[in-house]
Amino acid sequence: MAKNITYLLGAGASFNALPLVEDIPRRLEGFSYAFHINNFDHTIKHQQKSNIAEQHLFRFKTIDEQKIEFEKIKNFHRDILWLKDESRNHTSIDTFAKKLYLQENTSDLKKLKYILSCFFIYEQTYYFDNRYDSFFASILESLTEIPNNLKVLSWNCDSQLEIAFSRFSNTTIKESREILNIFSKGNKVDSSKTNLVDELNIFKINGTTSILDKESKNYNLILDYNIDKVKLVSSFLEIYGSRTLFSTHEPNMSFAWENFYEELKFYSNLRDSIVNTDILIVIGYSFPFFNRKIDKFILDSMDNLKKIYVQDPYNAEEVIEKIKELKPWQEQASSFNGSSLETTTVNKIQFKPIKFDKQFFIPIEF
Repeated sequence: MAKNITYLLGAGASFNALPLVEDIPRRLEGFSYAFHINNFDHTIKHQQKSNIAEQHLFRFKTIDEQKIEFEKIKNFHRDILWLKDESRNHTSIDTFAKKLYLQENTSDLKKLKYILSCFFIYEQTYYFDNRYDSFFASILESLTEIPNNLKVLSWNCDSQLEIAFSRFSNTTIKESREILNIFSKGNKVDSSKTNLVDELNIFKINGTTSILDKESKNYNLILDYNIDKVKLVSSFLEIYGSRTLFSTHEPNMSFAWENFYEELKFYSNLRDSIVNTDILIVIGYSFPFFNRKIDKFILDSMDNLKKIYVQDPYNAEEVIEKIKELKPWQEQASSFNGSSLETTTVNKIQFKPIKFDKQFFIPIEF
């Protein structure tokens, strides 16, 4: 009988596509260059088209239209630099986001989520982590038979899973999300799905990069990651450049610690989906302290957990020790030795570090 396997993905699972924490400020600076227009008059006079923002300007024919777009671009560029500076001034963007959340600074938190969503989308139009390709090539027998003993929990807001699957199946990103049964914490509308145990489900613990409209329906900023880069500017500015649309739309990104104590359907669905997990595979995730309550909730939801693989080329043993602090992994066993009762400590859960990182680890039990 096939074992029930759950993957827990952290930022390291997408490091070939998106920057790790320490590299985000530098990559945000690179993102800002694409939207930097130094001088409107000079750009128009010399027909300057050195980046995608300037190229976007010349899609408009009149000076008045170009001036309107220039103001949108200037504000968007300013806010990218704001996020870049704040990411340098804090341990991580997550830390800055939690600070804004605790301060109840909803306007800046919303701005952070929108800029960060656009940044992640932008990066993924240039970079893709090929390990996701290898993952689907390994687990799929056919496109109509998705393994039902597999669950994925991801701390990442990216779309690497959807992009990889859409390449295999020749489906759109939207269709891939439906086939893969992707649940996002940011969704405000509860899913009506009831079969969470016997199907592949993917849970995005920090939400994803789409936008929610005033009716809480998903709105994708882009539908194709091969999009023309100039059109990408239009996609980002459509909502961000409109005060009305920005006020009536919300980023789907929703950090795990936001409203964690509320009875969200997302968490009950997640728990029901992974309750029968036999094997947990942790890839590129370090179990940071401020995620400890959610991590403990996840681990405690796995009642039948027998083995944990930790794939990390440098810190696997350290991650294993963190897991042991969150999840009871030993128990007392009593047995008679002759006439006396002896008690020994036995391991309920086995741990195994995995050092290679060229492909995602797939256990022999799969």
